[in-house]
Amino acid sequence: MAAVYVHVRRRENNIRRNRVFRDRDNPLDYLDDDDIVRKYRLSRPMILELCGMFQNQLARPTKRSHAFPVSLQLMVALRFYATGSFQLVNADVHRISRASVSTITRDVTQCLKNVCNQYISMPTDPASLQALKQGFYDISNFPNVIGAVDGTHVRIKSPAVDEHLYVNRKNYHSLNVMGVCDSNLKFLNIVAKWPGSTHDSFALRNSRLCEMFEDGDISDGWLLGDSGYPLRPWLLTPVINPTTRQDQRYNACHMRTRCAVERSFGVLKSRFRCIDTTAGTLLYSPVRCCDIIVAVVVLHNMCINNRIPLPPGNDNPRDQGNIGGQQYVGNQNDGAVIRTRLINNRFNN
Repeated sequence: MAAVYVHVRRRENNIRRNRVFRDRDNPLDYLDDDDIVRKYRLSRPMILELCGMFQNQLARPTKRSHAFPVSLQLMVALRFYATGSFQLVNADVHRISRASVSTITRDVTQCLKNVCNQYISMPTDPASLQALKQGFYDISNFPNVIGAVDGTHVRIKSPAVDEHLYVNRKNYHSLNVMGVCDSNLKFLNIVAKWPGSTHDSFALRNSRLCEMFEDGDISDGWLLGDSGYPLRPWLLTPVINPTTRQDQRYNACHMRTRCAVERSFGVLKSRFRCIDTTAGTLLYSPVRCCDIIVAVVVLHNMCINNRIPLPPGNDNPRDQGNIGGQQYVGNQNDGAVIRTRLINNRFNN
């Protein structure tokens, strides 16, 4: 009888015992609007918008414990994108475990990658192309430009597989990221999959964007690229050895217009330090690093659309990850004819 009594008392004690959960502060509840933008790069309405977009993917209903709110998960990932800090530091800031930071960052990154086509797209309709041309023309009176293309390098840790392919010309491991932007520094196209040893021209030649121009899906307008790219009917590069005043005017105008893409990468890396060398190195696999790059480009375009200001001290950033490319040598076909005609008709005054 005594044994039965003890057993019942233990069950009663277990039933009455209340589990104690540590309070997890949500930064949205105690930070003002300026602090949110400064620490997380996005505004409060933008974060709430993302909460609604990713509610189904990030919500984790459970009867076992208190799940992380979607808003807190987004803030944890945004803090990593903004600072590039170690997972342990991020865990201490938000008072969660290091393993939770890793899982949250992975899941939020995948959510952003899944919606990249909604925020990163090269327009093909005449009205949008005309708006792009007008934006670039307002910079330096360069006509018919619908995008500026360039590559940048994002430092990563030494991969376990094909390590030598990721060593770039500056002798560190990286990913070579190709981007095309408009005059407002918004990315229209991003390719983040090539190792650091890949040449810029190779990345462009093997992209979907190149196919769109070659197949005539985009039949009106030019891209502007540096001398590391091939001269094509739809891609104009500088004159390597300008011998006339017209060539010099063309090069000067070309440079002022094309530098929009350098500023785009500069703003991207200033806003999201996780892909900038000032924050160190991305300590993930190449595939995971590619996903992170796409995710921050999505956020960058959202910031451009919502006119979110840069953090203080980054008023006119330029890309520091562009290590330069060797001059492209190859068949220039009829691209040279188009460039010469443009120089003679536009830059002869």
